[in-house]
Amino acid sequence: MKRILSSLACAGAFLALCACSAPSWYPNALRPYRPDVQQGNIVTKDMVEGLRPGMTRDQVRFLLGTPMLTDIFHQDRWDYPYYLRRRSGETQTRHLSIVFADGKLDHFTSDPMPAEPLADSLILGSKSKAPTIFPADEPAPAADAPPSGTAPAPSPAPAPAPAPAPAPAPAQ
Repeated sequence: MKRILSSLACAGAFLALCACSAPSWYPNALRPYRPDVQQGNIVTKDMVEGLRPGMTRDQVRFLLGTPMLTDIFHQDRWDYPYYLRRRSGETQTRHLSIVFADGKLDHFTSDPMPAEPLADSLILGSKSKAPTIFPADEPAPAADAPPSGTAPAPSPAPAPAPAPAPAPAPAQ
């Protein structure tokens, strides 16, 4: 009896120690739970497309949220990093850097950002009904489009309408 108990204790200790680095054939019930690790700002393609040169810091903060990184040595630069590690081991990283000049958005650089439905599926995982890949029907960027991550050129302002002619003065 004593021998059986010591064998069971050794087997239990072995299983407990092996659970931390369980191989793929190991039963899920005996593996430790590993949650998805998500850090940083979630920035979508629509948010990046909303950035325009000349925007104020408050406008950028309203559009993208508070930046994850602000550097005391580079106060005119905001960084929006994003990191996602799935329990499967898959890792995704994205980065958006915004540079200001005189308190206005000067330029930015960006990794390709997901569309809104894809961002939702990344956050929600298997609970989401959104597609898990980039839509195939998205139009390809035009040949004359600026490279990814650069601010598009501002469109020219319409010419002001001519002022109306002054009314003639009444005769006295």
